[in-house]
Amino acid sequence: MPLGKTLVAATKAYGKVDKEVEKALAEAWDALNGKTKAAKVQQDKTARELFNDAMDRARDLGVNPYRHDDDDSDDADDEVRELIADSVAKQYRPSYRAEGGAYATDVDEPDEPAGLTKADAALLRVMMTPDPKAPPVTIMDAKKRYLQDRFALREPGELERKKDEQRAERAADAIVEALGRVPTIASISREEARKVQAYLKGRVAAGTVDRYLNDVRSIINHAIAEFPDLHELKNHFTGLPILAGGRYGGPTADEEGRPLTVEEATAIRDRIERLSRQPDLILIWRMLEGTGCRLAEVTGLRVVDVVADGEMPYLDIRPHGRRGLKTVASIRRVPLVGDALEATRAALKLIGESDMLFPRYGVEGGNTSASAALMKHVREITDDKLARVHSLRHNMADKLKIAGIEEADRKLVLGHALGGEGKRYGGAEGRLVAATRALRKAMDITGCGSA
Repeated sequence: MPLGKTLVAATKAYGKVDKEVEKALAEAWDALNGKTKAAKVQQDKTARELFNDAMDRARDLGVNPYRHDDDDSDDADDEVRELIADSVAKQYRPSYRAEGGAYATDVDEPDEPAGLTKADAALLRVMMTPDPKAPPVTIMDAKKRYLQDRFALREPGELERKKDEQRAERAADAIVEALGRVPTIASISREEARKVQAYLKGRVAAGTVDRYLNDVRSIINHAIAEFPDLHELKNHFTGLPILAGGRYGGPTADEEGRPLTVEEATAIRDRIERLSRQPDLILIWRMLEGTGCRLAEVTGLRVVDVVADGEMPYLDIRPHGRRGLKTVASIRRVPLVGDALEATRAALKLIGESDMLFPRYGVEGGNTSASAALMKHVREITDDKLARVHSLRHNMADKLKIAGIEEADRKLVLGHALGGEGKRYGGAEGRLVAATRALRKAMDITGCGSA
């Protein structure tokens, strides 16, 4: 890009041109040193991935990767293999490089290849091996396949993808750190699975250990299902002792938090109403308070998910392109009664042309932003770490219990997995009727008002 024909023009354009030149130089330097994104992906490939790539390259070159030395019909194939292998290897021979792509006339024996890339080394092994075998599946192979298939089911947003990748990486890294090696899946014994648990127990909270191991179980179970050479394998992480509460180590009581007191909830709501610069924040709080929904369930609502009229208004909580859900049980219709209904109707009047109920927060990572904004108000009222936005969900659970609502109906409202008697509600309408009846009764008995 030219700086300009005059000193004034050059001075004005200098900053922008300088940045572009610096960027171009940095990219060229990274490419030269193998630091581009593509180069990094190649460097991070596992032995099994490199093997699979080499097999594909061999086939693309017209070579059958599998042959037998006692088969005379493979003689022509052997010659092709040798030619291809030599053409790859000679690129890494110092004397060939020194002569600019040709051997010096006085070179009798070509020197040994030096500095082969992992990809080309894998190709040479495939070319020169009669019956190449795939390297065993490692924990890193299992992690990559798990994420690949997970993302194939539903393309996540950037933030969601990053969170899934981080969780899988933490789980795999814990195994590597605990065992001091990158183990193959088949080599991990029960004793080593316990060793991983003990290693984590000395570094993170009990509930976190259980969550890590839950991710490990999922990754290994997926590998056993997907890789043919692992189909008969047993997952030794299954059945390890649970260190915290819940199936596979759900959050502990301390991690889960506590309900807010009446005084705290009133003070926080009053503070948000008085000091928040945007009207949507108090509406979100009121909806959380009156429905027991998770924050992401409310901030991720689309306008089409809201039925604010009729005899039984409700929120249609379901996954969509901009927001997933925590569990399948989270898919439900949540009744709108009392103040929550009024807050929802107020929100509908503020949306403008957006298709999201809360345009500011109805984006990827919006629930995190909303949580941060609400928590500022919570912390001004109480510094107890167990008091948080999620506490409103505990408050709703308590209201339902105090009102004598049976467990199955409480689960309908809160989005917990139904079992036993809860399965008697066969359709969405029947469940909505039961949930509405339960929520109205809870609001009446606890003095929180009703529709």
